[in-house]
Amino acid sequence: MKLQVKHPLLVSAALAALAAMLAGSASAADLSLTFKVHQSQKGALMVAIFDTETAYTGDGQAVRQLKLDIASDTLAVVVPGLAPGRYGIKLFHDLNGTGKLTFNMFGIPTEPVAFSNNARINMRAPTWAEVSFELPDAGVAQTIDID
Repeated sequence: MKLQVKHPLLVSAALAALAAMLAGSASAADLSLTFKVHQSQKGALMVAIFDTETAYTGDGQAVRQLKLDIASDTLAVVVPGLAPGRYGIKLFHDLNGTGKLTFNMFGIPTEPVAFSNNARINMRAPTWAEVSFELPDAGVAQTIDID
């Protein structure tokens, strides 16, 4: 059986696009996270990892979400298989076991919160520029203090 190609340029372009897509999907990096819990070793850390500013600011979804039960003052986890690029992390210490961050009547969190780069809250949540970091092909480590 002989295959006839009527539009070799179209086939070549499609194969090149497919190869680029497969090459991009083959590249994955590991994000090593260490959390230092300073006050209470009860409850869980609820971690959200974002790959865009839009998602980080609340108009999108996290690329990964983790629930880490706290058993000591230091927790370490590796998040494998992320595409290299920019990421930002938000997390809170779920002290009451609801799985949701609780707020007081003024909209201020009543449970501890933290961000990548140990970005600080200064009358507002940290911006994407303050929390975002580069995840290269070789992977990267972040240590985040909470409480």
